[in-house]
Amino acid sequence: MKAFFNLFRYCVFLFVVLGISAEELPLPVQIIRTSTAEIVSISEIIKESSKYNVIVLGEEHDNEDIHRFYETLFGRISDLEPVSLSLEMLEQDGQYIVNEFLEGTISEANFLSSITQWKNFKSDYLPLVSIAKEKKCNVLAANPPRRYVNLISRKGLSAYREFTDKAIQYLPPAYSLEKYLTEEYKQRLSALFGQGHGTGHGGSKYLILGQATWDQGMAEVISREFYKTGKKVVHLNGRFHSDRLGGVVHRLQEMGLSVLVLSGFVKDREESRDFAKIADFVILTNGR
Repeated sequence: MKAFFNLFRYCVFLFVVLGISAEELPLPVQIIRTSTAEIVSISEIIKESSKYNVIVLGEEHDNEDIHRFYETLFGRISDLEPVSLSLEMLEQDGQYIVNEFLEGTISEANFLSSITQWKNFKSDYLPLVSIAKEKKCNVLAANPPRRYVNLISRKGLSAYREFTDKAIQYLPPAYSLEKYLTEEYKQRLSALFGQGHGTGHGGSKYLILGQATWDQGMAEVISREFYKTGKKVVHLNGRFHSDRLGGVVHRLQEMGLSVLVLSGFVKDREESRDFAKIADFVILTNGR
């Protein structure tokens, strides 16, 4: 019965995102253009996306409907123009493994066993990589390695003195972490981490620098890809990195890139009056 329900829900999803008439069926997602508060179709996002250098997809990592929606959206966008796919879920020192998989040098099983893998990578992010592989899109392992970010979260900028030359190539310049850290984003991070609840003597201050490392690291990879190839980059990350023009989005804009921001989450998790502050399009789901 559960398998039947999941199949039914996915079929309903296909009706919606592919534009098939299904008025009698419940919608799995609701798309809102936040500037006008209109409910729109996926075609409106695709039309709008043509104007931007980067499309940032913010998600809740355990929201299945959002994963399926973003797969369809990426497939539709990549049908229309050359794009690159960027993922928070892949770490930069594994880029050569990603390339080997895209080129067919290694199998899917070897790819999955060789990367630093999120527990839901196979079910929720591999489909995006597979679409990119089929369409010969670049896939960017966007995140700095966790082991290095953890050290910055514990020791702050002094951690850079301990990194080898090899480690440094996977990290953003130390000066950039605080340079592009806005006060509004810093306040939201402080509230998230809680003052004094961090590890080490720096408390939340160093945790904020760790978050800034994730953000700047991803922004650098995206920016480098765009300026090198001229292709639009579709980037997927947890929505805290990109909501309210935070983290990644602000940094990309400082790098001279135009950014369209989407944020997907469960209905009623955010106040509708805040939608325009959160993203250009909000994708609402009924559950995780």
